[in-house]
Amino acid sequence: MSPRPRTALAAALLAVLLAGCGTGGTPTTDPAPTQTVRAPVASERTHPPAPTSAAPAWTPPPLDLAALPVADPWAVLPRAVPDPEPGAVPSGLLVAPSTPAGVPLYDAPRGEPFAVLPRAAYEGDTSYPVVAQDGDWYQVMLVVRRGLPSEVGPSGVNEATGWVWAADVTTSTTDLRITATLSTGEVTLWRGEEVLARTVAGIGTPETPTPVTRTFVMSIYPDPNATYSRVFVTFGAHSPTLDEFSGGPAPIAIHAYPSHSGAISNGCLRIPADMLDAFAGVPLGTPVIVTA
Repeated sequence: MSPRPRTALAAALLAVLLAGCGTGGTPTTDPAPTQTVRAPVASERTHPPAPTSAAPAWTPPPLDLAALPVADPWAVLPRAVPDPEPGAVPSGLLVAPSTPAGVPLYDAPRGEPFAVLPRAAYEGDTSYPVVAQDGDWYQVMLVVRRGLPSEVGPSGVNEATGWVWAADVTTSTTDLRITATLSTGEVTLWRGEEVLARTVAGIGTPETPTPVTRTFVMSIYPDPNATYSRVFVTFGAHSPTLDEFSGGPAPIAIHAYPSHSGAISNGCLRIPADMLDAFAGVPLGTPVIVTA
């Protein structure tokens, strides 16, 4: 498995994020007030170091990981398994590859490998939320697209998952989650049933909508070229209508922006600058639920 050049990666994704951050539409007036609830949120942005593993009950066949595609944001993997319950709140169980080279992704428990699950999807080691479990197998959310919007339509782009063997991963849990309600334009950070932060947000236009889906925080990193936002809180979900932006994929992100109300973006969630720290402090792997 040959890694993608980091400089090319950085240039591509920094440009790509603007797919969800470009201007468009007309902001609504009199946005709802921003509410902040002060509460401690861990600043660590790698998977929590609390490994457990199930007793192996299966011997994997020999695999050449270099021959498999990497399940990163650039990948389009039609063999990825559709999320069985894309509107449900995940349990909070997370997994992370146990080796730097990543681990195989399978299309079913004891099934056929179709990709490599990387330890770092982009910047920083991430964890992947579990959506189902079958014995010593975990079905996890991915950051790939199942198809391009022009080929499969908006509903066939996101909600990609795959299966990993428990012996290949470490596990941890989180009680944090982010929700976005598009009808009200509110983005909320939760710990269990406690609201840690809530803010008004600008959302995607009808032509470039924010996808209604469940996903997770893939990466949190600064873009020195984007003076309007100190960091980008990037999701594993992509634009459901854009095949590419500036030659790369189009992941959705939370970021600061001067205008942050109404249907004004290419899919990203624009929030006030003074609210960014609350959402940028979550660990990678934090589940995200976007509803209509």
